[in-house]
Amino acid sequence: MSELSIKLIESLKTMGLAEYEAKVYSTLVLFERAEVKRIYEYLNIPKPSVYQSLKGLMDKGLVMMVSSKPAIYKAVPPRIALRSLIRIREDAKKIALEELERIEKSNIEIEDSYIIWTLFGENNVEHSMEELMCKAQKSMKLVLPEEYLNYLSFASNKDLKIELIMFGKDNSIAKHYKLKNLTLHDGYEIDFTDFGDFYKYLAKLPLPPEQHSKYIFILIDDNEFMYVPPYPEDTKPGITSKNPYLIRVMSIIFDAVFEHTSEVRLN
Repeated sequence: MSELSIKLIESLKTMGLAEYEAKVYSTLVLFERAEVKRIYEYLNIPKPSVYQSLKGLMDKGLVMMVSSKPAIYKAVPPRIALRSLIRIREDAKKIALEELERIEKSNIEIEDSYIIWTLFGENNVEHSMEELMCKAQKSMKLVLPEEYLNYLSFASNKDLKIELIMFGKDNSIAKHYKLKNLTLHDGYEIDFTDFGDFYKYLAKLPLPPEQHSKYIFILIDDNEFMYVPPYPEDTKPGITSKNPYLIRVMSIIFDAVFEHTSEVRLN
């Protein structure tokens, strides 16, 4: 079975085929057409598994029977077959999303307002960012590094009051991400000495200068927030919560920093 690479089989499995279905379809592409005996002898898998795979492939529109006596099967050309698989996945995605959103609206809520959840790893941080930005209904307060500005696309064309601290002066950002009500401030211009005696405590933080622009902070609707500190960590740890006390503290800190940075005039 050297002609059927592991990469090929794994790719077809990712697109929705079972392992034996992927192998049977690939074998039919290799042979152009074949009887069941030739398929299971070539693959060295049980005959019932070949019959089951052929049925599944025909149901998906990827295989045709071109002769009944003897039964001979032919693969639908790969370009057509892959388009069919994509269409099946898209239809399934649409149905799944509709059903999941339906049960999400009627879910059994638990009281989690005072829980502080931890985040670990780049994927969890990014998923939380996307979730919060999609959930926002009224407002967002944000501190975003340059490499995460693309997440603003989840707020495109939404009627949100957005206050953003970024590190730089990209005055085209509102137009680029279609943000209707954006106020942008440049984080590089903050002067912590303006904070009086509090500055001497800030100065003690062991934060390398190159990490100053790596803060991630999102507060939506004054109701839920996430925070990822700027310290270099392989696991990228952070927190998220609906805790009203923490939200108030975070909002005060954000507002204080926002007031001590200059506004960027938008195009």
